[in-house]
Amino acid sequence: MKRLLLLPALLALVAHSAAEEPKSKFIRFAEEEASDSLQTAVVTYESPQKVQVDLVGAVHIADKAYFDGLNTRFKAYDAVLYELVGPPMKERGKEPPAKDGQNLAWVGQMQAMMKDALKLHGQLEGIDYQAKNFVHADMNMKQFTKIQETKRESFLTLYLKAVQAQKSANAKKGLDSDTAGLVMLLKVFTAKDSSTGLKRMIAQEFDSVEDIMAGVESGDGTVLVGERNRVALEVMDQQIAAGKRRLAIFYGAAHLADMEERLLKKGFKRTQTEWLKAWNLPHEE
Repeated sequence: MKRLLLLPALLALVAHSAAEEPKSKFIRFAEEEASDSLQTAVVTYESPQKVQVDLVGAVHIADKAYFDGLNTRFKAYDAVLYELVGPPMKERGKEPPAKDGQNLAWVGQMQAMMKDALKLHGQLEGIDYQAKNFVHADMNMKQFTKIQETKRESFLTLYLKAVQAQKSANAKKGLDSDTAGLVMLLKVFTAKDSSTGLKRMIAQEFDSVEDIMAGVESGDGTVLVGERNRVALEVMDQQIAAGKRRLAIFYGAAHLADMEERLLKKGFKRTQTEWLKAWNLPHEE
């Protein structure tokens, strides 16, 4: 039950192979001596033409230091391709909100609620989207809504697919549903430092989020992940054709397993992986 209760939060926060290589992980919970942490990956790929593409996994709410570090890192790229359904960030707010934007309103609402509950910072405020090398690499709202209607996709259908994927993942691991989930949540929220306890509980669940998203993307994929990834790599191809040699694709970590598969099919080879701390979780004294 705990896992099912947390599914909407996981989908919102990270709102993902080739046979020759094992799949990369893009988000993990790490236990260490002094503190635990939720970490996201920067995985580097190189094309036969020596073009470097880094998949930079994001969790959309995090410690301020995480976003500060990303801002510094991004200065080294020829282009940083970023996700944002709708207009580019530089044009945001110049026009009235699109009526179709309600289709994704739940994502922003969930992120805002989790940001406050977990005492973290938001990605939109933490990342410098005005940087000259930032390139919008996502659908506009009309594209998103049209394909969503064609696929008959909604938050409810995504949630139900995620629930089924979670059950399948649990079954493979021989796990039963956690009937104590509500009790655990109540303990967290009534603790002296409820935000750290809640962060640790959610961070532990991220270890299975990639398996869940693989189940959600089974069949013909989703607009939320697969179709948007297709658009992002089309923009990548345009940037490479324009002469860019070192690129970053900055997308939610749940997108990146599918994106890796697409890169490998294009002939890219994975060369290295680096892990960044998104949430620092000190042990209780």
